[in-house]
This record gives sequence, structure tokens and C-alpha cells, in this order.
Amino acid sequence: MSDKREAAPSAFLAEHLARKGPDELDKMQATIYLARQLLVSGEVQPYAEGENPFELPPYPWKITEVRRNAPRRIFLGTVSDLATGTGHTVYFASGLARDEDEFRRQLAAQIGHTLANEAKVKLGIGDFQFSKTFISPYIRRTLEEFDEARDAPAAFLFISRWHENRS
Repeated sequence: MSDKREAAPSAFLAEHLARKGPDELDKMQATIYLARQLLVSGEVQPYAEGENPFELPPYPWKITEVRRNAPRRIFLGTVSDLATGTGHTVYFASGLARDEDEFRRQLAAQIGHTLANEAKVKLGIGDFQFSKTFISPYIRRTLEEFDEARDAPAAFLFISRWHENRS
């Protein structure tokens, strides 16, 4: 390390490599040795900010600021996850949020960032894909009240999942 501090090893990565066996450890050690030689020789330079192809930029909705003065409204969202051999899963969600980005962040905590990013999201309780399947008349009335700021809780997120596998 350039500032002469001792690097702390990653216990998680060390266990992973150990489980792969001694041949993999030898390969990794040789790779690290070669990487150090490349740095010392000047053949390669460390990545500049934003240049590393292995570091994906965050989804835009992950980094926006919440508008604290915006009213909380009901958002609806749905996303489908289809994988060969594991079946088809449809997620439906409704929740209170100040904007679509905040709602996607809530979704991401429950279903993951990729699915949250792919979700179709809509403001309000109107007709929406799968809403008649996942929202009972009672829940619809409750969501309408929440959307109008009547007796709305501090936080609310409803997620429902339909999964089928026909293989």
C-alpha cells in the first residue's frame, strides 16, 4: 500500500478462496505478484474515477435526494422475474413515498436493486397492471385514504408476490 498502512484482509474473501483449494490460492498469489510487478514497472496505472469497468455506476434513483417538504403519496409498482427452471414470479407493491425514486429504494430493500430498477411504477391508486389481482376493495379504500393523507402511517409498504413453476 502506498501510505504504508497494513492492509486488513477480507475474511469473507479468504474463506471463499480457501474453499476453492490450494491450486486456486496459488493462481491468485501468482496473479497478485504479476499485478504488483505491472504497477512497479509503470506498465499500468490505477483506474481513474469512473474508469473501472467492474464498478457499475449506481442507478440514478439510488442517489437522488428526498424532497423532505414533498407530500407522501401512494405509489404502485410491479415487476416480473422469469427464469428458466425456477419459474415466474410477479411482484406487486404499494407504498407511501415522496417521489418515485424513494419508492424504488423501498422496493430495492425488499426485492433487490435490479428488480426495483426494472419495475413499472405509477403514482396514485388508479388502474394499474395487476392491481385488481393484488389489491382487495378494502385495501384499495385504505390506500386511497393514505394517498389523501388521512390517517396515513409514518411508513407503509405492501408487497405481494405471485410465483408459479410449471417445470
